[in-house]
Amino acid sequence: MAEKTKFQSWIESLTPEQRAAFDASVEFGDQEYMGEVQRKLPPETRFGGEFGLLSALGYGKGTNEDRAQIRNYTTRGRGLPSVLGEFSKSPRGLGYTEAEAIERGYDPERPSALEKARAIQFMGTPPDKDMSGGKGVSVFMPVGTNEAERAYASKEGYMSRGQRYSYPDTVAHELTHKGLDSPAFLDFLEETGRNEGKPLSARQEHRYIDKSPYEVNNRMVQDDYRKLLGEFKEWLTPERQEKYGVRLPVPAAEPVDPSMLDKLMNFIQGK
Repeated sequence: MAEKTKFQSWIESLTPEQRAAFDASVEFGDQEYMGEVQRKLPPETRFGGEFGLLSALGYGKGTNEDRAQIRNYTTRGRGLPSVLGEFSKSPRGLGYTEAEAIERGYDPERPSALEKARAIQFMGTPPDKDMSGGKGVSVFMPVGTNEAERAYASKEGYMSRGQRYSYPDTVAHELTHKGLDSPAFLDFLEETGRNEGKPLSARQEHRYIDKSPYEVNNRMVQDDYRKLLGEFKEWLTPERQEKYGVRLPVPAAEPVDPSMLDKLMNFIQGK
């Protein structure tokens, strides 16, 4: 078993009242943070954008509880890691029953390869996990000063092998994986027979997530993803939205005013 960090030990030392107050402050900060992340995303991948529904579902947008835990990690100043984000799927999302998953050695408490990597250091604790999958996502947070990390932290991001990478993109990417693993989406596939009623494979998920928003010439993937999301929206009747505790996000639009963070940066830079 991995050795507990000082943060983990401190968390476990809190009384129930202290833990509730701490969780409330974290929740408030998380919502402020997510607003900034959304502002830096292209309109089409924001919660209310053309391809943003599943990331909104993964985050818990429109609900008052069970929002996704966004957990950041660093590489101890060693630059960009090979894995920029991670989400732990549920047994059902992997195509197994709980009994089958346990028989295959599925253990939600077992640290992932990312969590065990020596070069990786979480800023707090990794996301909680149980038999329903990850309660949140892990995302690389750049804290170094090299050019690649600065580009990754920017709204524009950086290009590598035709793919754009940025911190906001990674958050949206991992939340979309979580949305694809949600009970609502998995029930949609099962009830409609879409994808033969089975969860999407990792390859299918990345085909949609990686290519649809950015490769404007890849009309076939875009149209297929639009059709899938359109069918899912139609399936999400008001009654089902109530059942699963979700609400369709409002359409996204370009932000008009700069954020407080941008105002601060502009002031520091004398703009």
